[in-house]
Amino acid sequence: MALKNLLLALFLFCNVIIAEPVNTGHAEVSLVKSSQVNSDGKLHAGIKMDMQSGWHTYWINPGDSGGALKATWDIPKGNSVSEVKFPKPHKIPYPPLMTFGYENEVIFPIEIDLKDANKDIPISVTIDFLICADVCIPESAFIKTSLNKIPTSSELFKWREQLPSIALPNLSSIKDDKLQLRFSYNKDVENIYFFPKDENVFIYEIEQNFYQEENNWVLEIPLIESVDKNITGVLVINDEPFLIDADLSNELDFDNSNLESITIWQALLFAFIGGLILNVMPCVFPIISLKALSFVSMGGGSSNKVRLHAINFCFGVILSFISIALIIILLQKTGSMVGWGFQLQSPIIVATLSILMFLIGLILLMDINIGMSLTRLGSVGANDSTYTSSFLTGVLAVIVASPCTAPFMGAAIGYALIQPSSTTVPVFLSLGIGFSLPYLMLALFPDLISKMPKPGEWMNTLKEFFAFPMFATALWLLWVFSLQTSVDSLISLLITILILSILFWMISKISSGKIKFIIFIGGFILIFSQLNFIKMEVDSLKNTDSQNASEWSIDIENEFKELNQAYLINYTAAWCITCQANDKLALSRPNVKSYLESNNIKYIVADWTNRDDEILKVLKSYGRTGVPLYLYWKPGLDDTKILPAVLTEELLISLL
Repeated sequence: MALKNLLLALFLFCNVIIAEPVNTGHAEVSLVKSSQVNSDGKLHAGIKMDMQSGWHTYWINPGDSGGALKATWDIPKGNSVSEVKFPKPHKIPYPPLMTFGYENEVIFPIEIDLKDANKDIPISVTIDFLICADVCIPESAFIKTSLNKIPTSSELFKWREQLPSIALPNLSSIKDDKLQLRFSYNKDVENIYFFPKDENVFIYEIEQNFYQEENNWVLEIPLIESVDKNITGVLVINDEPFLIDADLSNELDFDNSNLESITIWQALLFAFIGGLILNVMPCVFPIISLKALSFVSMGGGSSNKVRLHAINFCFGVILSFISIALIIILLQKTGSMVGWGFQLQSPIIVATLSILMFLIGLILLMDINIGMSLTRLGSVGANDSTYTSSFLTGVLAVIVASPCTAPFMGAAIGYALIQPSSTTVPVFLSLGIGFSLPYLMLALFPDLISKMPKPGEWMNTLKEFFAFPMFATALWLLWVFSLQTSVDSLISLLITILILSILFWMISKISSGKIKFIIFIGGFILIFSQLNFIKMEVDSLKNTDSQNASEWSIDIENEFKELNQAYLINYTAAWCITCQANDKLALSRPNVKSYLESNNIKYIVADWTNRDDEILKVLKSYGRTGVPLYLYWKPGLDDTKILPAVLTEELLISLL
């Protein structure tokens, strides 16, 4: 009996023997795998090569000489092995030649699609490769083993991370026999090199020059001869790989495999339409409605007065949009990572806006008249007579417009912010013109005001009513502030608003203009002193648990891809109205949650309420500079799928 047990133990031991590496003469070749099979039956594996010192092998495009590794598999029917994948290479100069490949060691990732993940199967593979030092020698390894005998390797994930997965938006053109790649990268570039997949197109031994032009980087790659086709490859920036698809069939056409190409004229049109739609977006509507009310109040006034008020309002809007564009360009030139809506990522700005909205609401509700020109911003809905008020209302409307992203705006702004300033500014100008169009029509045709209801007592009631949307906006901004900072900061801000409410109540009871002014100035001193003492602790938004969501990181996204796990990423922000609407109408709906769960789709939230350069880098890689952005990936998709910016429950389910 003891002998029987011993023989059984030896038999079991023999079946878990690890397959030994094959020595080909100048390298040891073996198979490695991950520790578990994915839920879809796919196993991540790889061909590992340990080369002798001084020897190297080659990338898919070897450069001036060499040859890429090839593998021929023999595996039981019903199972399959993917094509060999090549991690980012590095330059291996051999003057006067330049080659691309790997030295010392490399793992070429593969995927094994298993019919039965619980069953051990025989696997054999013939691996042919070229290995070089001063001479090049073709070598071959034949490995015959079984699935269970392939050892696991923690290094496999490291090499899979070096597979380029993010497409970099670019503009491509040919100038002086050089391919010029223009792209946005908001960090200092220490080293950069483009590895083309196509052979015999570039002169490899000539240095690839790069420089900054406006807010873009430009890389010049010498060509052997002129080409008129797409050039694909891997762009390595500071050791970070990106996929490049340079479309030369239509020079200077914006290209991204994950984003529909648009031209400058399309960007201008999209920006104009997006600006026009902004007028009815929830974040802007309270201010716009008040301005419309002030125009109604002028119904009995001169046409010239109406025209000048409309012009000043439009001037405030357009100048503000251009200022935002110039600020973003300036910050990008200094290396800062900024995007659309960046001002609301500052707790101090959010706090200031919440106070301002609350005070405007008080002025409207209590009909407070401080009697000083400094308060004209607060009288945006009153019968104000100063043109400064109309201008400042335009400025305020633009500031609060950032949380809203109308349809078409995402692509237009994304396109604009990777272009030279000469293109960026016109796109933002078109956005401002679209936003201002209704009021430009009043300036051009002031008689239109006669078509509006006549002024009367009803306007006082309507003005008081508009105080409540202002209060609602203030509460929303307070909620955003609470997610950005600490509880102590929120309490300090609430106390500030309470004290200001008391001061404005006092103003409403006092007839003396001088005393009103003193209280008013004291209130603003209080605002700035309190804001100065508020501790702006930035906390990460942790609202994902309610939806059983994962908090985004580049590591968890890579992990899900490593496991062949389908996922949906929601790039959002608390101050983004469109994001919140999509959440209520689609993402948080029970049917959507049930669909994600039943189809094993992981839900990931990338929160951009506070500044996050990693999130912005991803947004820019998809041609976006702001949220919302929704990405979907599942095994079988070559590229990550971009979903529409406006979602409904039915639409979302149909797209997954």
